[in-house]
Amino acid sequence: MARQAIPITMEYVILALLDEEPLHGYELHHRLNDMPGISRIWSIKQALFYSKLERLEKDGFIEQVQLEPDAGAASRVVFGLTAQGKESILGWISTPVRKARDIRQVFLGKLIVARRYGQKQALDLIQKQRQVCQGWYDHLVSDLPEVNAQHMDELIVHTYRLYRDRSTLHWLDYLEGQIRETVAEVKLPPNE
Repeated sequence: MARQAIPITMEYVILALLDEEPLHGYELHHRLNDMPGISRIWSIKQALFYSKLERLEKDGFIEQVQLEPDAGAASRVVFGLTAQGKESILGWISTPVRKARDIRQVFLGKLIVARRYGQKQALDLIQKQRQVCQGWYDHLVSDLPEVNAQHMDELIVHTYRLYRDRSTLHWLDYLEGQIRETVAEVKLPPNE
């Protein structure tokens, strides 16, 4: 039995955009590359983008909903989200990342998309990610005495991870506060 393909991060962003409204490929590509926050994480070439659309359609996450006439050219296909695509995107934004290296792109993408579904979804994702990060941090703290007794190079790597995870926890607290306040003006984190 073949395993069902699942979208990767950028494909989930495509699904989220189509959940807002059906779009033709060109407009969808344009919105994806201009999406606040996402455009600072990824950009996608048009050829690769269209191959992702084909794959999402083949796997049942999106479908052609209509043909849009284009003056003097071939009609453009308008894509919409399927029920499977909607279920997939909602599952994705409710699941924290399991590897620290995925915070920089995957979690950021999830959080940006989750905010499009509302404050509650964003805050739920932050809370779940905080629990995962706290587990990473607690594990590193408990292993610190053993690592201290080992080679200095082990200590370098271990303490990097320890400080990275501690910093991520502080950052998640900051984000939660910013989202809860939902103020128009962004506040810088306190200088610690």
